[in-house]
This record gives sequence, structure tokens and C-alpha cells, in this order.
Amino acid sequence: MRGATDSDLPDLMAMHARCGHQTLLRRYLDGGRPPSKRLARRLLQTDVALVALSPTGSVVGLGNLAAADEDPRVAEVAVVVEDGWQGRGVGTALVRQLVAAGRLTGFDEVVTIAPAVGGFTQHALARLGTPLLQRTPFGEAVVRLSLAPHHVGLLGRPVTQVPRVSVSRPGVA
Repeated sequence: MRGATDSDLPDLMAMHARCGHQTLLRRYLDGGRPPSKRLARRLLQTDVALVALSPTGSVVGLGNLAAADEDPRVAEVAVVVEDGWQGRGVGTALVRQLVAAGRLTGFDEVVTIAPAVGGFTQHALARLGTPLLQRTPFGEAVVRLSLAPHHVGLLGRPVTQVPRVSVSRPGVA
């Protein structure tokens, strides 16, 4: 996994061509079509854009983090993974890195929109904390995860401070 660049555009378009209708529908919510070249170029230029690569170097996943138009303290998270690579931890790794980037960037919350409750991203966010689930008037699931420091995240659960005990041998300073 690495940061996406403009030079990834041909590989990104090829990855989308290998994705099935349901995969594209879950990611783009617009009829299950691959993104246009113009949209794909914009996806490579979001606040954070990551590509997941196969051992041969081909792009097999894309993750995006972008400030929400309505609230700059909230970042939208979106992930798409090529069908043949789903179920191998690629999407989970992308979500983890995007949430970590959201924390480091100073966002208060990440949000994702899915066509239905129980989707992949909802489950991936649930592994990182306790997401809030809402529904839009159109039946889509809106999943929100607070990035407040008290939530589980990249560094795990908070640890209570343990007093340090110093032990030395006699005659050793």
C-alpha cells in the first residue's frame, strides 16, 4: 500500500474494469458503472488517496479520505477493492490507514455512505471503535466514527498510566 499519484490513473482505470457490477455499486452508488477518467483523476487527488498493490505491482484497491463539503471537521472515507482481492484484508488495511490519516490530519469524525446496513466499511469501522449508524431518506446507511482520542483506533485502547518502579542492585548507581 502506498500513496496514490497521478501516474496511477491507467492502473486505476484497469482495476475498475476488473470490478463487478455489485462492487462498483457499493462504492459509487450510481448504477454500478466504473468511474469516468475525469472522476478517477479526482479520486487520486483527494486529501488522502491510497492504492493497494498486488505482489506484481498492479493496483487492486483504492482508498480515499476527503473533507466533507458540509463540515470540514468530518472526513468521508471510501474504499473499493477488486473482486478477486476481496476477503484478503486489503479493504480493512485501507480503512485502517485512512482512519489513522484522518486522526493525524485533525478530523473529528469519519463518515461513509453505503447502499445498505451491514456493508464492509461499516464492519471495518466497527473494528476501530463504536460507529453510529443512521439511514438517509433513500435507505442508504450512513456510518459515522468519532476520532476522539478515547475511541479505539490505530494505537489501540487507551492504557492507564502505570507507575514506574526503579530497581537497582546494591553498589550500582
